Amino acid sequence: MRILTIGRIVGLAAIGVAYVHGKRRGNLTLASIADTLNSLWSSASERFGLSHRPKSPIPERTVSPGSSASSSAGSSAANGLTGDRTRRPYSG
Repeated sequence: MRILTIGRIVGLAAIGVAYVHGKRRGNLTLASIADTLNSLWSSASERFGLSHRPKSPIPERTVSPGSSASSSAGSSAANGLTGDRTRRPYSG
């Protein structure tokens, strides 16, 4: 048998994922295919004894004291911008 190239490996993996996805009666949506891939990855990691990395805590964003909502009373947009920008000169 020839040496497997990257294209052949990707093709065989795609056929395998499609087979498992059909067996799981998955829909043809990206979310369903992602769920199948997640299921395959978790079962393979359990089978091979790969340890799961602990999830690192996500730091919460804090509002700096100068940018509170009360200090931007003149803003009309939700992002705090006023909307009265000067237009760029048209050169054309």
